[in-house]
Amino acid sequence: MKRLSIDAFTLKIIAIISMGVHHTLMVFWEVFPMWLHVPLYLTRGVTFPIMAFFATEGFRRTSSIKRYMLRLLIFGALAQFPYMMALGMQTLNIIFTIMIGLASIELYERLYINAQRRGLFVFLYAIILITSLFVVEGGFFGPLLILLFHVIKDERKRRTYPLIFWGAVMVLSNIATRVMLNTDTEASLDGIVQLEAQMANYYVFAVGTFFIIPLLRAYNGNRGRKAKFLFYAFYPLHFAVLALVSWAV
Repeated sequence: MKRLSIDAFTLKIIAIISMGVHHTLMVFWEVFPMWLHVPLYLTRGVTFPIMAFFATEGFRRTSSIKRYMLRLLIFGALAQFPYMMALGMQTLNIIFTIMIGLASIELYERLYINAQRRGLFVFLYAIILITSLFVVEGGFFGPLLILLFHVIKDERKRRTYPLIFWGAVMVLSNIATRVMLNTDTEASLDGIVQLEAQMANYYVFAVGTFFIIPLLRAYNGNRGRKAKFLFYAFYPLHFAVLALVSWAV
């Protein structure tokens, strides 16, 4: 039986399609029948792990981390306003999460590798994670996932363990939320129903994350078709389209 082999272009196409589907569901969730919500919510667990993985690949292969970060900053800034308009979010968008993750890798390479400066790295990284919790989409889990993709050197483990961690975090967060919900005697019935539905979606999100493991393992290291700016351009453009359509209807 021939082993599955996937290049970077194909994986990124999967990521942007999943992103488009998920964000469309977020904006127009009332339009979709409930039976479609669960399968469509799987896409949320697909996009960011692929983006995080290729952020670390980009860090390894770029000739200039400064130009790489500048490119991310430009497209992140272009996406911020339509991102806020489309999703009603007040945090910085996921490109800034990736930037923080890459900055964490750079900090790791400069400080943690030197045994005498590891304490400084831990201190600074703790500040980064706490700040991320309040500032960027994905909180501190996003930058942490990116760093995990970098520090694990064995390729098989690198394409497995961070994703298990990511999915497990979603499941454990749901369990903690459920415990707090059960102890909140003042919670309204509507609030409980909405929260239960949200937690169910996060379980589906975790399943989507685990689905990525065989796809990343099948990554053959090849770039595939050249379409670098397709992925950068898609992010702000799809938010702009969603915001305009939402405003029009």
